[in-house]
Amino acid sequence: MFFSAVVKERAMYDTILVPTDGRPNTERAIEEAIELARVHGASIHALYVINSAEIAPGMAFEDLEPIGERAVEYVATQAAEAGIDDVQTTVVHGLRHQAILDYAADHDVDLIVMGRHRGIERFFRKSVSEQVSREAQTSVLVAE
Repeated sequence: MFFSAVVKERAMYDTILVPTDGRPNTERAIEEAIELARVHGASIHALYVINSAEIAPGMAFEDLEPIGERAVEYVATQAAEAGIDDVQTTVVHGLRHQAILDYAADHDVDLIVMGRHRGIERFFRKSVSEQVSREAQTSVLVAE
């Protein structure tokens, strides 16, 4: 298990953002976000970003929304099972890292908890978690 954190300000969290893409690499981040929310009495915001840069020709954003809804509802279900009732789920369109940063700023997020791609996939995909860690105005925890 690997964690990396960029702490920008405080150690008490009221609002925790967990971006998810519905893949296994976000499972550890979801678990950590839920545990931190439980310990701090924080709310969880589950966010799925439909990456506008990767929409195939002929495909509409609306075609991908059900995938995003399933991903954020999974987070809400996991949180509810852990006794966290204050969960907001959101699906947005945009560039992943910028949409996460914008959401965090717009919703006064105290901590962003993210997963990271592992293995060879890491070399072929731009690291959203690294971009967010560099540019965020709030603390970021990357769980691997």
